[in-house]
Amino acid sequence: MTMPDVPAGGAPIDADFGTEPKDTAGGPRTQLRQVKDQVVDQARSSLRQARDRAASSLTDSRVQAADQLGGMATAFRRTSEHLRAEDQRRAADFTGSLAERVERASSYLRDRNLGAIRQDLETLARREPALMLGVGFALGLLGARFFKSSERHAAGGYDARA
Repeated sequence: MTMPDVPAGGAPIDADFGTEPKDTAGGPRTQLRQVKDQVVDQARSSLRQARDRAASSLTDSRVQAADQLGGMATAFRRTSEHLRAEDQRRAADFTGSLAERVERASSYLRDRNLGAIRQDLETLARREPALMLGVGFALGLLGARFFKSSERHAAGGYDARA
């Protein structure tokens, strides 16, 4: 029979003294850890689903924009042909050139993925920061105008003082 270690004070030394108590299979710490893991897994899953939905929505919007630009290019081409028939060579050349540029933009949107478009925009912003600031300013003005007009419609019409 072995005697427990007893210091000079007379109380036996506990081998696990100073360490965290061991958790039993159904203890509160284990349950808390399991709940935390479930919450983290659900949050990751929700984030993944939201990111996938956003990417899908952006892809759909990109395709719609490409289709609309393609329709505009077709309209510009028809206008160019009509102007040529009317012997308006300068205007026909301008609308024909515009049709080509709009068609290229449509093809670009249709053929590139979102990551490549983002990368191209970043490169453009580094190369032409003034252009990007101007575009951002113009988009801000358009957004402010949109919100201002939405506010009037939500309030029940236009204010006579505005």
